[in-house]
Amino acid sequence: MSGTAAQARTPRETHADGDDATDRTAPKGRMLGVDVLRALAILGMVWLHFTLTGWGNPAPAGQSADSTVTWMNDLLSTRSREIFFLLAGVTVALLTGGTSVRRGRERVIAWKRIAIRAGTLFVLALVLGELGEWESQILHYYALWLLLLLPLSMLRVRTLLIIAGVLAVACPAFKIVADHAGTSWGFLPITAPGVMPKEPAGGFALLIHPGDWLPTLQNVFFGMGNFGQDTISVLPFLILGLALGKLDLRKAAVRRRMVVAGAGTAVAALLLSLVSMYPLGAVDKVNAYKNPPAAATAAPAAAAGAPSAPPKKPEAPWESLVTMGHPGPAEKQFSATEGVFMLGTITALLGGLLTLMDKRLWRRLLRPLAAFGSMALTWYFGHFLWLTYLAPVSGPEGQPAGRAVLSFAVFVVVSLTVSLLWRKWLRRGPLEWLVHQAVTIAVPGSNRRRRPVSS
Repeated sequence: MSGTAAQARTPRETHADGDDATDRTAPKGRMLGVDVLRALAILGMVWLHFTLTGWGNPAPAGQSADSTVTWMNDLLSTRSREIFFLLAGVTVALLTGGTSVRRGRERVIAWKRIAIRAGTLFVLALVLGELGEWESQILHYYALWLLLLLPLSMLRVRTLLIIAGVLAVACPAFKIVADHAGTSWGFLPITAPGVMPKEPAGGFALLIHPGDWLPTLQNVFFGMGNFGQDTISVLPFLILGLALGKLDLRKAAVRRRMVVAGAGTAVAALLLSLVSMYPLGAVDKVNAYKNPPAAATAAPAAAAGAPSAPPKKPEAPWESLVTMGHPGPAEKQFSATEGVFMLGTITALLGGLLTLMDKRLWRRLLRPLAAFGSMALTWYFGHFLWLTYLAPVSGPEGQPAGRAVLSFAVFVVVSLTVSLLWRKWLRRGPLEWLVHQAVTIAVPGSNRRRRPVSS
């Protein structure tokens, strides 16, 4: 094959200023803005997992964390994960064709490869479970979501945007209804309201405990208690990501519309929530729910001298739907304005970062983050090993222990440096290479894309 013919089949993507679209070891056409956003998501999640309580030194066990650190913890709580959730939808869209939905044999190959990717991630989730991290990692959720989004990948962008908009209100409303019912809704009932179900087996032990399979699925789909990482809560993010991934993200006009529409949506949701919280008093109802007076929760004794009944759990007020989680006191899984605010914010961030990474200066400045984001799976897995073996903490029995922001900064410097050096010589991170090998070996065959994409 002549050089001219080869170039015609695999055109080299370039930026507006003439530079190559990627570094020389990255797959051609990789969208570095997606990698940078993915890096921000993972670093935000790592921040929360470090359990930070002070700056240079952690707060002494039993004492309150530094107020600024606490504010940062509240700001990032769930929000960094929501970026990750939305990017899961973007990934499925890109792997299934992006702007052009694959059909026939190409669709079969793409779906099989996503299924193998999901299976590999589930195995990695079991490995983390063996390390004692079953509760705090989300790879088993992510694996299910890849499969869940496959049939939805055939829908048009407009249809997906409508679904995401409806679910942004319907899902928090559903969670409030479930809270009023006093149980986690799903296929397995809880015997007593407010009682948490038994934690399913973790690690590879899950495979030999079939009785825990349904509880595990219930946890992934509906959550347990007030845990806000279940599939119901994150559906709007997954589906909006799927819609965004079907847009032509290389077009400047598309990116501008994402920034304008996303920022406008976020500002409108924030303003609606602020007006509802303060002039209209929604914040008072939510504060009363989160900090109920003792007299309001204690059930009266049936007779004089009879033992007191367990306190009755207050029901989440409907005002939670229009109350932000930060700023504001709402449980984020109950807040529609919180969800819409983040949907708009992430959309604007994605459009903005894709635009910035078209500029040579910003590519150079953000290259470490792009390298880190391209190895997100490796670092998500690896930071648990870091916490367990390189930065363990232990406090007095019954007392929480935390770490200092300085320890997080050390992790950031080391991980960004290693990522940059690794990507200088190799295209994929260790676990990314492992997943790629599993996918391509299990499902061989041609699966050309009309245009290279970032996954």
